[in-house]
Amino acid sequence: MNDKKALINISNIHGGGALQVAISFVSELMAFEEVDARIKVLVSDEVTKALGQDQLAESNWDIEVFNTYGIKTLWSGLNIIQKDYDVVFTLYGSKYTLFKAKRDIVGFAQLWILEFENPVTRAMSNIARSKLKAKFALQKWFFKRADHLVVELEHVKQSLWEQDVFDQGHIFVVHNTLSNLYLDSSLWQGLRLERSKDQIAIGFVTRDYSHKNIQILPKVAKILREKYHLPVKFYLSLTDAEWQNYSQDFGDYGQTVGALNVYQCPTFYRQMDAVIFPSLLECFSATPLEALVMKKPLFSSERGFVRDVCQDHAMYFDPLDAKDIARVVADYFQGTQKTDAELEQARNHVLNFSNATQRAKDYLQIIQQHLARMFHKPSFSAFRGL
Repeated sequence: MNDKKALINISNIHGGGALQVAISFVSELMAFEEVDARIKVLVSDEVTKALGQDQLAESNWDIEVFNTYGIKTLWSGLNIIQKDYDVVFTLYGSKYTLFKAKRDIVGFAQLWILEFENPVTRAMSNIARSKLKAKFALQKWFFKRADHLVVELEHVKQSLWEQDVFDQGHIFVVHNTLSNLYLDSSLWQGLRLERSKDQIAIGFVTRDYSHKNIQILPKVAKILREKYHLPVKFYLSLTDAEWQNYSQDFGDYGQTVGALNVYQCPTFYRQMDAVIFPSLLECFSATPLEALVMKKPLFSSERGFVRDVCQDHAMYFDPLDAKDIARVVADYFQGTQKTDAELEQARNHVLNFSNATQRAKDYLQIIQQHLARMFHKPSFSAFRGL
């Protein structure tokens, strides 16, 4: 009898885009009729809060609330817990355990390791650069210790191999996607937003990370007002503390709606006239897909991590040039705007790109195949063909 067991480790995810993926993944697991009794799931407090403690407790899956935090995981109970499992699947790494699991599968979404020389790091002081480089060198070491990596796009797999970080034969590609909650409006939560009908509202769902390039948006807003006479106002999802870093620069051209939970994001998009995504560096971000599935015009960085996913359904700009960003926005609102048919085409593109249910099945199949290989039998997936 195969008594091999697996652990899904989501204990280290507490915010950002990774949290949205974690919530979506666990939601899909709980919706499956078939449950793999060999698999236990560790979820953080933030995942628990989003899905509800009662809902997790009622699930047929073996789900436990457990938290780990960054490098402190080296001294956490996860080191002891993982000894009881043959395969440990960490949704997003690095996985900072003192010892390896018998077989570690780790999700990779840290593009800074592959593209350290970028506009953000070039603007840093030498001391700051050195500290950050040391941080990512440590993360890289922990990623290299894994038996397999899971990435979200093919270009990341290619870069990992070309830079001799990881053997491409041990890298799985599972496309990221938007959560299925965007397809069920009954799950959406309300959001009070006071906005003037005389202003163009452009939204950006983000946190205050340097690579998100928020600092360029006040310059864009001023150019739009002064050169193009467009009354644009940017709405961001920053906490009050994060907003203090930008409020003075934005002035009347920007506003934060506060940190949004995943169920408020569709409501936020629905109230916007367009969405902007000026990020400089990503492995993948669901924000562009979320904007398109909500049938909103998308202004985005001319970068492979967006174009590979959105293709020609976004309007692209140089994210380092405020004048170019303003030009693209102005050309749209003062020129020919997208028709309902074009916005519907963009939505259909997103729906055909990938979906949250298939992503969850792909994750499970990777885990189940490794359990089968460790038992020296042909791989088997309860979800094969679904």
